[in-house]
Amino acid sequence: MLEEITSLDEYEAFIKDICSDACYVDPHYLYDSNNLYGAFEKKDQHVYVNIYNGSIDGIFVLLILPTEKYIEMIIGLSKSEHAYNELFEYLEKNYKGYRCDFVINPKNILLKNILTSKNAIFENEQQRMIARSTTNKEYTLDVQLYSKRWKQEYIDIHVKETYWTAEKVLSALDRFRVFLAIHQEQLVGYLDVTYAYKQNEPYSLIVLPEYQNLGYEQALLSKAIQMNGINTMMTLVDVNAKEEIRIYEEAGFELIKGQNSVFVTITI
Repeated sequence: MLEEITSLDEYEAFIKDICSDACYVDPHYLYDSNNLYGAFEKKDQHVYVNIYNGSIDGIFVLLILPTEKYIEMIIGLSKSEHAYNELFEYLEKNYKGYRCDFVINPKNILLKNILTSKNAIFENEQQRMIARSTTNKEYTLDVQLYSKRWKQEYIDIHVKETYWTAEKVLSALDRFRVFLAIHQEQLVGYLDVTYAYKQNEPYSLIVLPEYQNLGYEQALLSKAIQMNGINTMMTLVDVNAKEEIRIYEEAGFELIKGQNSVFVTITI
């Protein structure tokens, strides 16, 4: 039975067991354990445990946005098919028609099989990278912070098929910085990146095709790293995206082994 909780105090042994298993540890927990322990303090996040025959067999943190009919599993800790089935029964009973996103451990075959049975859409496996330092390379390209002067051009070239659309990013400038690449008074690229957290993340990096491979991608990332100060910056790239990995490495990112993930989405 799935039930919402307000404390993890009595579940520490279970958490330790799951998170010490390379096949079942949740990627978001590896990235930052505060995704679990800080969930009670975050708006719209709910923490559930599943109890089966008197014992716990699952802990789940869900971001639930009813006005947008959207759910994200922030944390999923379980080795039990029963616990995952209880989770999906709960979602199907209460949130039918919602989009639900997951970032899962590629070694978690149990969850992968359940999601496959739900006709989920899987993206490519991703590799985690961390910005260790800014590059020593000096960029003479014009990179600047967003200003309203470029609003329409930014919206026009922004990725459309994403949760964080241009309009949503611009309505959340308390958590996002937007960097713009300018060439001869024309907007040729942008980078959306969080800045309000101890660990920040680029959400969208786009350079128009005719301006790619000229250093704009690296210049945008390098500027973001510089302004990130003492905070960490993390990104995820497809494991086979050699060119993208090269760009991030040139900007100061390093590959982190053992923390790969897969993005999955379903409609409940």
